[in-house]
Amino acid sequence: MDKEHVFFENYAGTWDQDRKENPEVLSFLIKMAGISAGDTVLDVGSGTGILLPYLHQAVTDTGRIEELDYSHRMLEQARQKFASFPGVTYTEKNILKYKLPQKAYDAIVCLNFYPHIAQYKEVFIKKMTAALKQDGSLIIMHDMPRSRVNAMHDQGENPPSCVLPPVDIMATMLITAGLTVTVAMDTESFYFIRAEKKQYVPYEQYPEHAAVHEELIVPEGEMHGHSHGHDHGHVHPHTQTKAVMNRLARISGHLEAIKRMVEDGRDCSDILIQISAVDSALVSVGKVILRDHIDHCIIDAVKDNDMEAVDNLKKAITTFIK
Repeated sequence: MDKEHVFFENYAGTWDQDRKENPEVLSFLIKMAGISAGDTVLDVGSGTGILLPYLHQAVTDTGRIEELDYSHRMLEQARQKFASFPGVTYTEKNILKYKLPQKAYDAIVCLNFYPHIAQYKEVFIKKMTAALKQDGSLIIMHDMPRSRVNAMHDQGENPPSCVLPPVDIMATMLITAGLTVTVAMDTESFYFIRAEKKQYVPYEQYPEHAAVHEELIVPEGEMHGHSHGHDHGHVHPHTQTKAVMNRLARISGHLEAIKRMVEDGRDCSDILIQISAVDSALVSVGKVILRDHIDHCIIDAVKDNDMEAVDNLKKAITTFIK
């Protein structure tokens, strides 16, 4: 056993008393996780089962929960506390060495766990992605602010990589692994990011693309030089489509989380902070789209002497920066 493993084995008996849970925050996090009745959930780094009653309430008796931890004593605490819960299994394994079943889980949840495997983040995220079903979710969350998480793990012995990064950096790692980030929140009370295993299909690969492209993009009148509206004569590739779609999905999820905050009567200042974050995120997406437009469409328009496209860009910029 390494030092950390020994620490958790020795601490198991008093963990629940010393590490008080916050039912309000945990309930809110599970609500944002989007776990449904009948789901199969993997609780990674489950410890003494802090999250288990919240997960069981979400999946009901029709679902299945796997508690996974490498501490024997931690798992025994969970097993004793929740022996009456049906559909729960307890797996004593190191997640980095354990061969997970492929495409087996509707959700994989990591509560207060990520810094323990941050050195191996690429391996971990790749394994979790492979273990998710299509449309399944990987949820990384902490029931405390990121600053407190990192202060707890900054003990001098841990390498700099053993920290909880800002949600935008975490989101980039998850997107790079092929996941779609739908919610990302870094607040004064908690840290939450949810990424889904979606299949991204570029527009050009849709089977019907060749048949409908001229109808949708270039109406018959315009093929003969009669322009209507703001379309112009050349088509350019949108190189940032996947990045934009991921960001928009993330914003959409963030808005859903804000709606839940309002429904739950959360403090107005917390809600306003999150609305401000969404506003900034939308501006950021607009900049990505604008840059892509300038780098491709406008360069081609100038080459083709298409002044209408240039004028439309000016109007778009004027509207965007108001």
